[in-house]
Amino acid sequence: MASYELKRILGLRSAVIINLGAIIGAGIFVIIGIAAGKAGPAIILSIFISAIIAIFTGLSFSEIAQHISKEGGVYEYAKESFAPSAGFIGGTMWTFSNMIAISAVSLSMGSYINSLFHLNLDLIIYGIPVIILFAVLNMLGIKNSAKTLSILVGVNVVILIIFIISGLFYFKAADFTNFAPRGFTGIMEGSALIFFAFTGFSRITTVGDEVKDPEKNIPKAIIISIIISSALYSIVAVVAIGLIPASNLASASAPLSAAIKVLHNPYLIVIIAVGGITATAGVVLTGILGTSRA
Repeated sequence: MASYELKRILGLRSAVIINLGAIIGAGIFVIIGIAAGKAGPAIILSIFISAIIAIFTGLSFSEIAQHISKEGGVYEYAKESFAPSAGFIGGTMWTFSNMIAISAVSLSMGSYINSLFHLNLDLIIYGIPVIILFAVLNMLGIKNSAKTLSILVGVNVVILIIFIISGLFYFKAADFTNFAPRGFTGIMEGSALIFFAFTGFSRITTVGDEVKDPEKNIPKAIIISIIISSALYSIVAVVAIGLIPASNLASASAPLSAAIKVLHNPYLIVIIAVGGITATAGVVLTGILGTSRA
């Protein structure tokens, strides 16, 4: 039976964008508020800890990727390193976790759509159509998915920079007075939540057969994407807490929208809501892309 060979069309830039699309999404626009509720202003330390762990984990993935540059990610790594049964278990668990994550993030996107249009519709109304839409886009080929992700990631970064610059003019240092309200426990709980978002760094490993010079580009893409996203997470967290207390961020379903509302600028509120939509959309798209290759 003839086998279908995938084409290596993704360069380093596209590989980094796929990872950033998976990382800069629900974490920075949704989970950052929940984590702030656990760690308080010390979420900065939570992000740092998560980033360090992600980098070391990413380096481990990079070492494996240099030797097993195949489509499938976790499945292929476990299969080649241990046994086919290990690949089956790892691949199955990874696939199910992605299905749950894709569903959760698509619902988070609905929160920002409700916020943008001042609606109160059931989030599942948004979740199902967007999953179907991106599944169809994925079927049209990875090149189309990569182009779409380039646009989404570009929009996300620009919007986050706007949030940072705007927020700095209204920054309140007093919000950092009670730096770690729950101590080390709260910091570690916040770190565990933030790490959920960083796990997107492995997304590029699932499309190894479509990456040019995978032995070099996959490791580079993992490290570069973690460094960029860590910097963005840290700065955004500082600015967000400087706008409203960490407890207020924790109680908001769309925390960055809640933070920017204190500026009483309707244009900024719309911009951040759009960012929440594009960011979570990017995570859904990369999730479907990775799961289809697992």
